Amino acid sequence: MVEILAKITKERSADITHKGFTFGHQIPSQRIHPLIKPNLDSVFIIAEIKRSSPSAGLIDPISSPKDLALSYLNGGAGAISVLCEEHHFSGSLDDLMLIKNTFPNACILRKDFIQYPQEIEVSYRAGADMILLIVAMFIDEKTGFEQFSALYQECLSYGLTPLIEVHNTKEIDFIKPLNPTLVGINSRNLHTFEIDIPYACSLISLLPRNTKVIFESGIESDTLAYMIGSLGFDGLLCGGYLVAHSNPTQALQSLKTSILNARTQQPRFYQSIFAKMPYKKPLIKICGITRLDDALTIAEYPVDMFGFIMVEKSPRFIESKQIKHITKALKTLYPHILRIGVIDDNPKTLQNARNLLSEGHLDALQLHGINPTSPHYFGGIDLNKAHFCFYPVINIAQKDDLCNFVGAFCLLDSRSALGGGSGQSIDTEVLSSLKLQHLCIAGGINAQNLNDFLSLKPMMLDVNSGIESQPGRKDSQKIKEFFATLENLLPNHTTKHDIIADSQNLE
Repeated sequence: MVEILAKITKERSADITHKGFTFGHQIPSQRIHPLIKPNLDSVFIIAEIKRSSPSAGLIDPISSPKDLALSYLNGGAGAISVLCEEHHFSGSLDDLMLIKNTFPNACILRKDFIQYPQEIEVSYRAGADMILLIVAMFIDEKTGFEQFSALYQECLSYGLTPLIEVHNTKEIDFIKPLNPTLVGINSRNLHTFEIDIPYACSLISLLPRNTKVIFESGIESDTLAYMIGSLGFDGLLCGGYLVAHSNPTQALQSLKTSILNARTQQPRFYQSIFAKMPYKKPLIKICGITRLDDALTIAEYPVDMFGFIMVEKSPRFIESKQIKHITKALKTLYPHILRIGVIDDNPKTLQNARNLLSEGHLDALQLHGINPTSPHYFGGIDLNKAHFCFYPVINIAQKDDLCNFVGAFCLLDSRSALGGGSGQSIDTEVLSSLKLQHLCIAGGINAQNLNDFLSLKPMMLDVNSGIESQPGRKDSQKIKEFFATLENLLPNHTTKHDIIADSQNLE
Protein backbone atom coordinates (compact mmCIF):
# COMPACT_ATOMS: atom_id res chain seq x y z
CA MET A 1 0.00 0.00 0.00
CA VAL A 2 3.00 2.30 0.31
CA GLU A 3 2.75 5.42 -1.86
CA ILE A 4 -0.53 4.53 -3.55
CA LEU A 5 -1.17 8.25 -4.04
CA ALA A 6 2.02 8.68 -6.04
CA LYS A 7 1.09 5.72 -8.22
CA ILE A 8 -2.39 7.07 -8.89
CA THR A 9 -1.20 10.55 -9.86
CA LYS A 10 1.49 9.13 -12.14
CA GLU A 11 -1.03 6.93 -13.93
CA ARG A 12 -3.51 9.80 -14.28
CA SER A 13 -0.85 12.05 -15.78
CA ALA A 14 -0.05 9.37 -18.34
CA ASP A 15 -3.75 8.94 -19.19
CA ILE A 16 -4.16 12.69 -19.65
CA THR A 17 -1.15 12.75 -21.95
CA HIS A 18 -2.65 10.03 -24.14
CA LYS A 19 -6.40 10.72 -23.83
CA GLY A 20 -6.67 14.38 -22.84
CA PHE A 21 -8.44 15.94 -19.86
CA THR A 22 -11.67 14.13 -20.72
CA PHE A 23 -9.93 10.73 -20.33
CA GLY A 24 -11.42 9.78 -23.68
CA HIS A 25 -15.06 10.29 -22.64
CA GLN A 26 -17.60 12.28 -24.65
CA ILE A 27 -18.21 15.43 -22.61
CA PRO A 28 -20.88 17.98 -23.65
CA SER A 29 -19.44 21.13 -25.22
CA GLN A 30 -21.29 23.17 -22.62
CA ARG A 31 -23.03 22.49 -19.32
CA ILE A 32 -26.55 21.12 -19.71
CA HIS A 33 -27.92 20.99 -16.18
CA PRO A 34 -28.37 23.67 -13.50
CA LEU A 35 -25.58 24.24 -10.99
CA ILE A 36 -26.70 22.96 -7.56
CA LYS A 37 -25.11 24.39 -4.44
CA PRO A 38 -24.74 22.12 -1.40
CA ASN A 39 -27.05 22.88 1.52
CA LEU A 40 -24.63 23.12 4.42
CA ASP A 41 -27.16 24.45 6.94
CA SER A 42 -28.16 20.95 8.09
CA VAL A 43 -26.39 17.62 8.53
CA PHE A 44 -24.64 17.10 5.20
CA ILE A 45 -24.20 13.50 4.10
CA ILE A 46 -22.21 12.86 0.93
CA ALA A 47 -23.04 9.36 -0.28
CA GLU A 48 -20.60 7.76 -2.68
CA ILE A 49 -20.80 5.70 -5.84
CA LYS A 50 -17.67 3.55 -5.43
CA ARG A 51 -17.06 0.13 -6.95
CA SER A 52 -13.63 -0.64 -5.53
CA SER A 53 -10.64 0.82 -3.72
CA PRO A 54 -6.96 -0.04 -3.16
CA SER A 55 -7.69 -0.97 0.46
CA ALA A 56 -10.96 -2.89 0.11
CA GLY A 57 -10.60 -4.32 -3.42
CA LEU A 58 -13.91 -4.89 -5.19
CA ILE A 59 -16.77 -3.58 -3.04
CA ASP A 60 -19.66 -4.02 -5.48
CA PRO A 61 -19.90 -3.98 -9.28
CA ILE A 62 -22.83 -1.49 -9.01
CA SER A 63 -24.65 -2.63 -12.12
CA SER A 64 -27.06 0.30 -11.78
CA PRO A 65 -25.46 3.49 -10.44
CA LYS A 66 -28.80 5.24 -10.99
CA ASP A 67 -30.62 2.92 -8.58
CA LEU A 68 -27.93 3.34 -5.94
CA ALA A 69 -28.01 7.12 -6.31
CA LEU A 70 -31.81 7.07 -5.97
CA SER A 71 -31.55 5.07 -2.74
CA TYR A 72 -29.10 7.67 -1.42
CA LEU A 73 -31.37 10.57 -2.32
CA ASN A 74 -34.35 8.80 -0.73
CA GLY A 75 -32.26 8.49 2.42
CA GLY A 76 -31.61 12.23 2.55
CA ALA A 77 -28.17 12.51 0.97
CA GLY A 78 -27.07 16.11 0.55
CA ALA A 79 -24.80 15.21 -2.34
CA ILE A 80 -23.85 12.21 -4.44
CA SER A 81 -20.11 11.60 -4.69
CA VAL A 82 -19.07 9.87 -7.89
CA LEU A 83 -15.60 8.35 -7.90
CA CYS A 84 -14.16 8.94 -11.36
CA GLU A 85 -10.68 7.43 -11.02
CA GLU A 86 -10.50 4.44 -13.36
CA HIS A 87 -7.53 2.22 -12.43
CA HIS A 88 -7.94 1.77 -8.67
CA PHE A 89 -11.58 2.73 -8.04
CA SER A 90 -13.23 1.45 -11.23
CA GLY A 91 -15.01 4.75 -11.82
CA SER A 92 -15.32 7.15 -14.74
CA LEU A 93 -16.72 10.47 -15.88
CA ASP A 94 -19.44 8.46 -17.60
CA ASP A 95 -20.77 7.51 -14.17
CA LEU A 96 -20.87 11.18 -13.18
CA MET A 97 -22.73 12.22 -16.32
CA LEU A 98 -25.19 9.35 -15.96
CA ILE A 99 -26.06 10.35 -12.38
CA LYS A 100 -26.37 14.05 -13.22
CA ASN A 101 -28.49 13.36 -16.31
CA THR A 102 -30.81 11.18 -14.21
CA PHE A 103 -30.98 13.54 -11.22
CA PRO A 104 -30.32 17.05 -12.59
CA ASN A 105 -31.40 18.77 -9.36
CA ALA A 106 -29.11 16.70 -7.15
CA CYS A 107 -25.77 18.06 -5.98
CA ILE A 108 -22.99 15.96 -7.53
CA LEU A 109 -19.39 15.78 -6.29
CA ARG A 110 -16.63 14.73 -8.64
CA LYS A 111 -14.38 12.70 -6.38
CA ASP A 112 -11.11 12.27 -8.18
CA PHE A 113 -7.42 13.07 -7.97
CA ILE A 114 -7.65 16.41 -9.76
CA GLN A 115 -4.25 17.68 -10.94
CA TYR A 116 -4.79 20.43 -13.52
CA PRO A 117 -7.03 23.52 -13.89
CA GLN A 118 -8.30 22.21 -17.23
CA GLU A 119 -9.99 19.36 -15.35
CA ILE A 120 -12.22 21.85 -13.56
CA GLU A 121 -13.72 23.09 -16.83
CA VAL A 122 -14.29 19.50 -17.97
CA SER A 123 -15.95 18.71 -14.63
CA TYR A 124 -18.24 21.71 -15.00
CA ARG A 125 -19.33 20.63 -18.48
CA ALA A 126 -19.82 17.04 -17.31
CA GLY A 127 -22.30 18.23 -14.67
CA ALA A 128 -20.30 18.29 -11.43
CA ASP A 129 -21.46 20.75 -8.77
CA MET A 130 -18.66 20.08 -6.31
CA ILE A 131 -14.99 19.15 -6.79
CA LEU A 132 -12.72 17.29 -4.39
CA LEU A 133 -9.29 18.92 -4.10
CA ILE A 134 -6.68 16.82 -2.27
CA VAL A 135 -3.98 18.81 -0.48
CA ALA A 136 -1.70 15.76 -0.13
CA MET A 137 -1.11 15.79 -3.88
CA PHE A 138 0.46 19.28 -3.81
CA ILE A 139 1.90 19.95 -0.38
CA ASP A 140 5.38 18.56 -1.11
CA GLU A 141 5.71 20.27 -4.50
CA LYS A 142 7.94 23.34 -4.81
CA THR A 143 5.08 25.39 -6.26
CA GLY A 144 2.40 23.29 -4.58
CA PHE A 145 0.43 26.12 -3.02
CA GLU A 146 0.35 28.08 -6.27
CA GLN A 147 -0.91 24.99 -8.12
CA PHE A 148 -3.50 24.19 -5.48
CA SER A 149 -4.68 27.79 -5.22
CA ALA A 150 -5.10 27.89 -9.01
CA LEU A 151 -7.38 24.83 -8.83
CA TYR A 152 -9.35 26.36 -5.97
CA GLN A 153 -9.85 29.67 -7.78
CA GLU A 154 -10.77 27.84 -11.00
CA CYS A 155 -13.55 26.04 -9.13
CA LEU A 156 -14.89 29.32 -7.82
CA SER A 157 -14.76 30.92 -11.28
CA TYR A 158 -17.19 28.26 -12.55
CA GLY A 159 -19.39 28.47 -9.47
CA LEU A 160 -18.37 24.99 -8.35
CA THR A 161 -18.02 24.23 -4.64
CA PRO A 162 -14.55 22.94 -3.73
CA LEU A 163 -14.31 20.33 -0.97
CA ILE A 164 -10.74 20.61 0.30
CA GLU A 165 -9.40 17.37 1.72
CA VAL A 166 -6.79 17.40 4.51
CA HIS A 167 -5.16 14.67 6.59
CA ASN A 168 -2.89 16.36 9.16
CA THR A 169 -1.84 19.62 10.80
CA LYS A 170 0.63 20.50 8.08
CA GLU A 171 -2.08 20.32 5.43
CA ILE A 172 -4.41 22.46 7.53
CA ASP A 173 -1.71 25.12 7.79
CA PHE A 174 -1.24 24.84 4.01
CA ILE A 175 -4.85 25.82 3.24
CA LYS A 176 -5.30 28.58 5.83
CA PRO A 177 -4.52 31.44 3.40
CA LEU A 178 -7.49 30.31 1.28
CA ASN A 179 -9.94 30.64 4.18
CA PRO A 180 -12.05 27.78 2.73
CA THR A 181 -15.72 27.42 3.58
CA LEU A 182 -15.80 23.62 3.24
CA VAL A 183 -13.10 21.17 4.39
CA GLY A 184 -13.06 17.39 4.54
CA ILE A 185 -10.87 15.68 7.12
CA ASN A 186 -9.90 12.26 5.79
CA SER A 187 -8.99 9.63 8.36
CA ARG A 188 -7.30 7.54 5.66
CA ASN A 189 -3.63 8.19 4.94
CA LEU A 190 -3.45 8.38 1.14
CA HIS A 191 0.17 7.26 1.10
CA THR A 192 -0.40 4.01 3.02
CA PHE A 193 -4.23 3.85 3.03
CA GLU A 194 -4.26 3.15 6.79
CA ILE A 195 -7.11 4.69 8.81
CA ASP A 196 -6.66 6.63 12.05
CA ILE A 197 -10.05 7.88 13.24
CA PRO A 198 -9.03 9.43 16.60
CA TYR A 199 -6.25 11.49 15.01
CA ALA A 200 -8.60 12.72 12.28
CA CYS A 201 -11.13 13.64 14.97
CA SER A 202 -8.56 15.75 16.78
CA LEU A 203 -7.95 17.93 13.71
CA ILE A 204 -11.36 19.60 13.74
CA SER A 205 -10.27 21.84 16.62
CA LEU A 206 -7.59 23.38 14.37
CA LEU A 207 -10.09 24.72 11.82
CA PRO A 208 -11.97 28.04 12.16
CA ARG A 209 -15.46 27.74 13.61
CA ASN A 210 -17.04 29.27 10.51
CA THR A 211 -15.61 26.46 8.35
CA LYS A 212 -17.98 23.62 7.55
CA VAL A 213 -16.17 20.34 8.21
CA ILE A 214 -16.93 16.90 6.75
CA PHE A 215 -15.49 13.65 8.11
CA GLU A 216 -14.21 11.28 5.42
CA SER A 217 -13.44 7.52 5.53
CA GLY A 218 -13.83 4.93 8.26
CA ILE A 219 -17.39 5.67 9.38
CA GLU A 220 -19.06 2.27 9.19
CA SER A 221 -21.59 2.37 12.01
CA ASP A 222 -24.16 4.63 13.65
CA THR A 223 -21.91 4.66 16.71
CA LEU A 224 -19.05 6.32 14.84
CA ALA A 225 -21.47 8.77 13.21
CA TYR A 226 -22.70 9.66 16.70
CA MET A 227 -19.09 10.18 17.76
CA ILE A 228 -18.25 12.62 14.96
CA GLY A 229 -21.54 14.42 15.53
CA SER A 230 -20.54 14.98 19.15
CA LEU A 231 -17.25 16.48 17.96
CA GLY A 232 -18.94 19.15 15.85
CA PHE A 233 -18.53 17.72 12.36
CA ASP A 234 -21.15 19.07 9.97
CA GLY A 235 -21.50 15.81 8.11
CA LEU A 236 -19.64 12.92 6.55
CA LEU A 237 -18.62 11.39 3.26
CA CYS A 238 -19.39 7.68 3.20
CA GLY A 239 -18.72 5.19 0.43
CA GLY A 240 -17.89 1.53 0.97
CA TYR A 241 -20.20 1.10 3.98
CA LEU A 242 -23.23 2.37 2.08
CA VAL A 243 -22.37 0.59 -1.17
CA ALA A 244 -22.08 -2.77 0.58
CA HIS A 245 -25.17 -2.27 2.77
CA SER A 246 -28.30 -4.28 2.02
CA ASN A 247 -30.46 -1.18 2.53
CA PRO A 248 -28.46 1.98 1.68
CA THR A 249 -31.48 4.25 2.20
CA GLN A 250 -32.03 3.04 5.75
CA ALA A 251 -28.31 3.04 6.53
CA LEU A 252 -27.94 6.63 5.40
CA GLN A 253 -30.95 7.75 7.42
CA SER A 254 -29.49 6.07 10.51
CA LEU A 255 -26.14 7.82 10.05
CA LYS A 256 -27.90 11.16 9.76
CA THR A 257 -30.07 10.51 12.82
CA SER A 258 -26.98 9.52 14.82
CA ILE A 259 -25.27 12.83 14.07
CA LEU A 260 -28.44 14.76 14.95
CA ASN A 261 -28.81 12.90 18.26
CA ALA A 262 -25.22 13.70 19.18
CA ARG A 263 -25.83 17.36 18.42
CA THR A 264 -28.86 17.32 20.72
CA GLN A 265 -27.18 15.46 23.55
CA GLN A 266 -23.79 17.21 23.23
CA PRO A 267 -21.74 14.59 25.11
CA ARG A 268 -18.28 15.81 25.99
CA PHE A 269 -16.35 12.54 26.21
CA TYR A 270 -14.89 12.19 22.71
CA GLN A 271 -14.21 15.88 22.41
CA SER A 272 -12.33 15.87 25.72
CA ILE A 273 -10.31 12.79 24.75
CA PHE A 274 -9.33 13.76 21.22
CA ALA A 275 -8.77 17.45 21.97
CA LYS A 276 -5.70 16.44 23.99
CA MET A 277 -3.97 15.00 20.90
CA PRO A 278 -1.09 15.03 20.22
CA TYR A 279 -0.54 13.72 23.73
CA LYS A 280 2.33 15.15 25.72
CA LYS A 281 1.52 12.49 28.30
CA PRO A 282 -0.82 9.51 28.32
CA LEU A 283 -4.33 10.07 29.56
CA ILE A 284 -4.53 8.89 33.16
CA LYS A 285 -7.63 7.13 34.42
CA ILE A 286 -7.93 6.19 38.08
CA CYS A 287 -10.42 3.38 38.42
CA GLY A 288 -12.21 1.76 41.35
CA ILE A 289 -13.27 5.00 43.05
CA THR A 290 -15.62 4.19 45.95
CA ARG A 291 -15.17 7.14 48.31
CA LEU A 292 -15.50 10.89 47.88
CA ASP A 293 -12.39 11.52 50.00
CA ASP A 294 -10.29 9.41 47.64
CA ALA A 295 -11.69 11.19 44.60
CA LEU A 296 -10.97 14.63 46.01
CA THR A 297 -7.43 13.64 46.99
CA ILE A 298 -6.61 12.24 43.56
CA ALA A 299 -8.28 15.17 41.78
CA GLU A 300 -5.44 17.40 42.98
CA TYR A 301 -3.11 15.48 40.66
CA PRO A 302 -3.10 15.57 36.82
CA VAL A 303 -5.78 12.92 36.33
CA ASP A 304 -8.08 12.84 33.29
CA MET A 305 -10.72 10.26 34.26
CA PHE A 306 -12.27 8.52 37.24
CA GLY A 307 -13.78 5.05 36.92
CA PHE A 308 -16.74 3.78 38.97
CA ILE A 309 -17.17 0.00 38.95
CA MET A 310 -20.85 -0.95 38.73
CA VAL A 311 -20.25 -4.72 38.60
CA GLU A 312 -21.84 -6.12 41.76
CA LYS A 313 -19.40 -9.00 42.26
CA SER A 314 -16.41 -6.63 42.19
CA PRO A 315 -14.84 -5.73 45.58
CA ARG A 316 -14.86 -2.14 44.26
CA PHE A 317 -18.57 -2.12 43.47
CA ILE A 318 -20.28 1.21 43.99
CA GLU A 319 -24.02 1.86 43.89
CA SER A 320 -25.65 4.47 41.68
CA LYS A 321 -26.61 6.58 44.69
CA GLN A 322 -22.96 6.82 45.78
CA ILE A 323 -21.83 7.62 42.24
CA LYS A 324 -24.28 10.52 42.11
CA HIS A 325 -22.98 11.80 45.44
CA ILE A 326 -19.35 11.74 44.29
CA THR A 327 -19.93 13.06 40.78
CA LYS A 328 -22.02 15.96 42.08
CA ALA A 329 -19.00 17.17 44.02
CA LEU A 330 -16.65 16.52 41.11
CA LYS A 331 -18.80 18.48 38.67
CA THR A 332 -18.61 21.47 40.99
CA LEU A 333 -14.95 21.30 42.03
CA TYR A 334 -13.23 19.43 39.19
CA PRO A 335 -15.48 19.62 36.13
CA HIS A 336 -12.64 18.76 33.73
CA ILE A 337 -12.29 15.19 35.06
CA LEU A 338 -14.28 12.69 32.99
CA ARG A 339 -16.45 10.21 34.84
CA ILE A 340 -16.55 6.64 33.51
CA GLY A 341 -19.00 3.88 34.43
CA VAL A 342 -17.34 0.44 34.41
CA ILE A 343 -19.90 -2.25 33.64
CA ASP A 344 -20.37 -5.87 32.56
CA ASP A 345 -22.81 -7.13 29.92
CA ASN A 346 -25.69 -7.54 32.35
CA PRO A 347 -28.62 -5.67 30.71
CA LYS A 348 -29.75 -4.30 34.08
CA THR A 349 -26.28 -2.90 34.83
CA LEU A 350 -26.11 -1.39 31.36
CA GLN A 351 -29.48 0.29 31.81
CA ASN A 352 -28.49 1.72 35.20
CA ALA A 353 -25.30 3.09 33.70
CA ARG A 354 -27.13 4.60 30.74
CA ASN A 355 -29.50 6.32 33.16
CA LEU A 356 -26.50 7.89 34.88
CA LEU A 357 -25.20 8.95 31.47
CA SER A 358 -28.47 10.62 30.50
CA GLU A 359 -28.60 12.39 33.87
CA GLY A 360 -25.08 13.77 33.39
CA HIS A 361 -23.40 11.86 36.21
CA LEU A 362 -21.27 9.82 33.81
CA ASP A 363 -19.54 10.78 30.57
CA ALA A 364 -18.87 7.34 29.07
CA LEU A 365 -19.06 3.61 29.73
CA GLN A 366 -16.22 1.10 29.90
CA LEU A 367 -17.54 -2.24 28.68
CA HIS A 368 -16.17 -5.45 30.20
CA GLY A 369 -17.20 -8.90 29.01
CA ILE A 370 -17.10 -8.32 25.26
CA ASN A 371 -17.62 -11.61 23.39
CA PRO A 372 -14.77 -11.96 20.84
CA THR A 373 -17.03 -13.91 18.45
CA SER A 374 -19.71 -11.17 18.41
CA PRO A 375 -18.01 -7.99 19.67
CA HIS A 376 -20.82 -5.74 18.46
CA TYR A 377 -23.41 -7.30 20.80
CA PHE A 378 -23.36 -6.21 24.46
CA GLY A 379 -25.94 -6.21 27.23
CA GLY A 380 -28.77 -6.93 24.83
CA ILE A 381 -27.98 -4.12 22.39
CA ASP A 382 -26.08 -3.74 19.12
CA LEU A 383 -23.10 -1.49 19.83
CA ASN A 384 -22.98 -0.49 16.18
CA LYS A 385 -26.22 1.40 16.80
CA ALA A 386 -25.34 2.88 20.19
CA HIS A 387 -26.06 6.56 20.76
CA PHE A 388 -23.89 6.96 23.85
CA CYS A 389 -20.17 7.24 24.55
CA PHE A 390 -18.27 4.04 25.33
CA TYR A 391 -15.16 2.03 24.71
CA PRO A 392 -14.79 -1.76 24.99
CA VAL A 393 -12.30 -3.71 27.09
CA ILE A 394 -10.45 -6.64 25.56
CA ASN A 395 -8.74 -9.06 27.95
CA ILE A 396 -5.53 -10.41 26.49
CA ALA A 397 -2.68 -12.67 27.48
CA GLN A 398 -1.20 -13.14 24.02
CA LYS A 399 -1.28 -11.40 20.65
CA ASP A 400 -4.00 -13.63 19.20
CA ASP A 401 -6.43 -12.56 21.93
CA LEU A 402 -6.90 -9.19 20.27
CA CYS A 403 -10.21 -9.22 18.38
CA ASN A 404 -12.23 -6.77 16.35
CA PHE A 405 -14.07 -4.16 18.35
CA VAL A 406 -16.72 -1.49 17.90
CA GLY A 407 -15.68 2.12 18.43
CA ALA A 408 -12.66 4.32 17.87
CA PHE A 409 -10.40 2.62 20.42
CA CYS A 410 -10.39 -0.11 23.07
CA LEU A 411 -8.82 -0.66 26.50
CA LEU A 412 -6.57 -3.69 26.91
CA ASP A 413 -6.65 -5.47 30.26
CA SER A 414 -5.10 -8.66 31.57
CA ARG A 415 -7.06 -11.87 31.73
CA SER A 416 -8.34 -11.16 35.21
CA ALA A 417 -11.50 -10.81 37.21
CA LEU A 418 -14.28 -8.93 35.44
CA GLY A 419 -14.09 -5.21 36.09
CA GLY A 420 -10.32 -5.14 36.54
CA GLY A 421 -8.32 -4.48 39.66
CA SER A 422 -6.67 -7.90 39.82
CA GLY A 423 -3.18 -6.43 39.94
CA GLN A 424 -2.11 -8.64 37.02
CA SER A 425 -0.27 -6.93 34.16
CA ILE A 426 -0.17 -7.71 30.45
CA ASP A 427 3.28 -8.69 29.24
CA THR A 428 4.81 -5.59 27.66
CA GLU A 429 6.26 -7.68 24.82
CA VAL A 430 2.73 -8.81 23.96
CA LEU A 431 1.50 -5.22 24.03
CA SER A 432 4.36 -4.11 21.81
CA SER A 433 3.57 -6.83 19.26
CA LEU A 434 -0.01 -5.62 18.78
CA LYS A 435 0.99 -2.53 16.77
CA LEU A 436 -2.17 -0.66 17.81
CA GLN A 437 -2.35 2.99 16.79
CA HIS A 438 -3.82 4.02 20.14
CA LEU A 439 -2.66 1.81 22.97
CA CYS A 440 -4.80 2.00 26.12
CA ILE A 441 -3.59 -0.23 28.94
CA ALA A 442 -5.00 -1.48 32.24
CA GLY A 443 -3.82 -4.12 34.69
CA GLY A 444 -1.35 -3.92 37.54
CA ILE A 445 0.09 -0.50 36.69
CA ASN A 446 1.98 1.13 39.56
CA ALA A 447 4.95 3.41 40.24
CA GLN A 448 7.40 0.52 40.08
CA ASN A 449 6.50 -0.70 36.58
CA LEU A 450 5.33 2.63 35.15
CA ASN A 451 8.48 3.10 33.10
CA ASP A 452 7.85 -0.17 31.24
CA PHE A 453 4.37 0.92 30.19
CA LEU A 454 5.43 4.45 29.26
CA SER A 455 8.02 2.97 26.91
CA LEU A 456 5.11 1.70 24.79
CA LYS A 457 3.94 5.29 24.10
CA PRO A 458 0.37 4.64 25.29
CA MET A 459 -2.64 6.83 24.69
CA MET A 460 -4.12 5.95 28.09
CA LEU A 461 -3.08 4.23 31.33
CA ASP A 462 -5.81 2.87 33.61
CA VAL A 463 -4.61 2.60 37.21
CA ASN A 464 -6.49 0.82 39.98
CA SER A 465 -4.98 -1.67 42.46
CA GLY A 466 -1.49 -0.18 42.05
CA ILE A 467 -2.43 2.80 44.23
CA GLU A 468 -4.57 0.98 46.82
CA SER A 469 -4.06 -0.08 50.39
CA GLN A 470 -6.96 -2.52 49.99
CA PRO A 471 -9.63 -3.05 47.29
CA GLY A 472 -11.64 0.15 46.91
CA ARG A 473 -9.42 2.17 49.25
CA LYS A 474 -6.80 4.39 47.62
CA ASP A 475 -3.50 4.96 49.42
CA SER A 476 -2.41 8.61 49.59
CA GLN A 477 1.31 7.71 49.69
CA LYS A 478 1.03 5.38 46.69
CA ILE A 479 -0.92 8.05 44.82
CA LYS A 480 1.76 10.62 45.52
CA GLU A 481 4.50 8.20 44.50
CA PHE A 482 2.74 7.26 41.26
CA PHE A 483 2.23 10.83 40.02
CA ALA A 484 5.74 11.88 41.11
CA THR A 485 7.17 8.96 39.15
CA LEU A 486 5.00 9.85 36.16
CA GLU A 487 6.23 13.43 36.18
CA ASN A 488 9.87 12.36 36.47
CA LEU A 489 9.63 9.81 33.66
CA LEU A 490 7.64 11.79 31.10
CA PRO A 491 10.56 13.94 29.83
CA ASN A 492 12.27 10.69 28.84
CA HIS A 493 9.35 9.45 26.77
CA THR A 494 7.96 10.85 23.55
CA THR A 495 4.47 9.70 22.61
CA LYS A 496 3.60 8.30 19.22
CA HIS A 497 1.56 11.40 18.46
CA ASP A 498 4.47 13.68 19.29
CA ILE A 499 6.45 11.74 16.69
CA ILE A 500 3.64 12.09 14.14
CA ALA A 501 3.34 15.82 14.75
CA ASP A 502 7.09 16.34 14.50
CA SER A 503 7.33 14.39 11.26
CA GLN A 504 4.51 16.41 9.75
CA ASN A 505 6.21 19.67 10.67
CA LEU A 506 9.46 18.48 9.12
CA GLU A 507 7.94 17.32 5.84
